[in-house]
Amino acid sequence: ARVWSCLPGRDAVKRAGGWDIAWPILLKPFLDGTADVVIRDLQADAAVFTGEVSFGSGSGQVRVSSPDGLPLAIDKGGFLTPMFGDRDQQRIETLLDGCQHALAILAELEVPAFLAFGCLLGAVRDGRLIGHDNDADLVYLASASHPVDVILESLRFERAFRERGWSTRRMSGGDFKLLLDPPEAQGEIDVFAGFYRGKTLYSIPSFGAAVSPKSLLPLSTVVLEGRELTAPADSGRLLTASYGPRWRTPDPTFKFAPSRRTKRVLVGFLRGERRHQRYWDDFYKLHADGVPRNPSAYAEHLVEHADGPMSVVDIGAGTGRDALYFARQGWRVLGCDYSRAGVKYAESWAADQGLAAEFRALNLYDMRDVLVSGASLARQGLDAVYARFLVHALEAEGRQNLWLVSRSVLRPLAGRLYLEFRTETTQHEYGEHFRQFVQPAVVIAELEHHGFEIEHCENGHGLAVHKDEDPRVCRITASVRKAQ
Repeated sequence: ARVWSCLPGRDAVKRAGGWDIAWPILLKPFLDGTADVVIRDLQADAAVFTGEVSFGSGSGQVRVSSPDGLPLAIDKGGFLTPMFGDRDQQRIETLLDGCQHALAILAELEVPAFLAFGCLLGAVRDGRLIGHDNDADLVYLASASHPVDVILESLRFERAFRERGWSTRRMSGGDFKLLLDPPEAQGEIDVFAGFYRGKTLYSIPSFGAAVSPKSLLPLSTVVLEGRELTAPADSGRLLTASYGPRWRTPDPTFKFAPSRRTKRVLVGFLRGERRHQRYWDDFYKLHADGVPRNPSAYAEHLVEHADGPMSVVDIGAGTGRDALYFARQGWRVLGCDYSRAGVKYAESWAADQGLAAEFRALNLYDMRDVLVSGASLARQGLDAVYARFLVHALEAEGRQNLWLVSRSVLRPLAGRLYLEFRTETTQHEYGEHFRQFVQPAVVIAELEHHGFEIEHCENGHGLAVHKDEDPRVCRITASVRKAQ
């Protein structure tokens, strides 16, 4: 069965004599044992390598499957998930029932909606679901073009589904998921808003093209796995705009490559920035249990020198190791993290220990989230903002928004901002990811610009020792200056 598809010119580094392609991080935990490996050239439709390969210990058989035995593969978004080609017919029928029901509800709401993207491609190509696809996509034509109105309409439609008993999950301002039961087995149905800006039709996740309304309306139908489902007036035109002129030729390596303009419209209007989020979601799904359970030395230092229990927000809480340590000391704690996988892990750990710490997601690259979260946190009367090993994991924009949130939360002279961050590169136990090593003088200048006063700063080794690592780190304590 297909597990992963890649394109050397896009996904690999050219080396002498060939290409160097790293295994996806989500596959690595499964790569222990032996496996029959086939590498195919899709253009030539020929196998270029066939043989038994030994991974890791070489003991046993490699099986890429869920705990209940369902085969898994890497999808075009980089997620490890069951694919249509590995699902039984009952699960396929459940998904198709859901699509028919969802399209009927959207018709009841008097909005034109149709099958789109992978499911439309499979229906037009050969009347079947694509084996390496994993969810169903529906697009409705929004009645408005202004982003606020597009978002409000999407929220209204989501409420309509929930009122009819559906479980949903909001993905962005312009799309939500309909969750089937259980979603891991039957899949999910994405409901995307399609809207016009001028002559260009846009839709989450990555679509932006000059598609005339005449190519969409009046609606037609296509047959998918024996079911008649609503489709655009000219499915071929929409598929060409989505996948290019060779859309009739199967290509499991395909990934959307939206223009800069399309990304700016969809990210700026509907989705918000998500840079580096995939790395952190994957990290906490795979490696959270390997993160130390004991608190960091900096957290212990804060508790030791505090006058008593405080109320604190831990931004960049990760697995919650420090936040839960504060909670065990009787502190009131809220943990925030970029990764929802990290948030879920911390919530589960807190529940297991019977601790009252709360956790929520916070995206420091999304100004809307920054402003809303800052206003919400400001009403909680917090004594401190704690951010350990966060500053060096942020790009400059995220760092400025960290100062903005902190400034919103803390009262003049009454609250403290506690920072610990790396200031130079070293070998890292957990491997490489984005890091921007900022010197203390830069951070201090930025904090002072945002109205902070530096109370303490130290920079050196011996502050954050972990196994064989002893990185140079900086610790800063700052408070908000009183307005003149």
